[in-house]
Amino acid sequence: MNFDVATYQSVMNEIEQYLVKLRNSISVDIPDALTIAKKLPFIGFIPGQIELIEWFAKIMIDICEWLLDKIIEILKGALAPYYMYTRSRDWNDVRGVVTSTQSSIDPNNLPAIRLWKGAAQQSYMRTATTQSAASGKLGDISDKIKTTLLVSAGAGLAFYIGMALIVKQFLSALAMDIALLAAGFTAAGGAADFLKTTGITTAQITAAVAAIGVIVSNQATALSDLEGLASDNGTFPTGGDGKPTWPDALASTFSDASVEGDNESKWRLN
Repeated sequence: MNFDVATYQSVMNEIEQYLVKLRNSISVDIPDALTIAKKLPFIGFIPGQIELIEWFAKIMIDICEWLLDKIIEILKGALAPYYMYTRSRDWNDVRGVVTSTQSSIDPNNLPAIRLWKGAAQQSYMRTATTQSAASGKLGDISDKIKTTLLVSAGAGLAFYIGMALIVKQFLSALAMDIALLAAGFTAAGGAADFLKTTGITTAQITAAVAAIGVIVSNQATALSDLEGLASDNGTFPTGGDGKPTWPDALASTFSDASVEGDNESKWRLN
């Protein structure tokens, strides 16, 4: 999906609210429900019922703590989609500059190429061609980086939207199960319902994490492709230090600025 800043901020706020609800459930709602249940008149007359609701409350708290820890762990990467999106815009700006430069110095777009003749025209053509190609290479790299970052940002946003939905569903079921606990109805299906909800939630989280893992793997492949693209120095000649450099401007070629006709210059105006 496409990355949208407003959607991203909304989802992050939603997840933060869910964290507050989970913490309150652990520290307040579940203990209060247990206290209410233990005070019910019929609880003491049912053998093992108090132990059962205490066990149920402990299971609920343990699972909520597991989910809380899992969400906190997942949220450690929450800023990544946003930064990927902002960096993609930076690389889009870079692409705009270098592709504009490529067009500006394209030999087909240079009037001087059509006006000049001789060695200067040939040197100018050669220089413009190599520098235009180098600019194009930088444009290709910038575009690839921009696209990779945007895809990663969109995938990250989709992941957190999915996580928010999973936690929302869990909290809705949890509220009903806390009510069942407070009513002392654990033996009537409250525990079974909660454990079923927990199983579904765990499976959903596992699937979501596995899905984002596949996306990360794909982006690692894209990164490898980028490294290969960046290391291809075909348009950048090797300098005196053995490292790739920007194509030489060959300024010395233009030292003779005279016009053909004086029997000395090597170039002339067409």
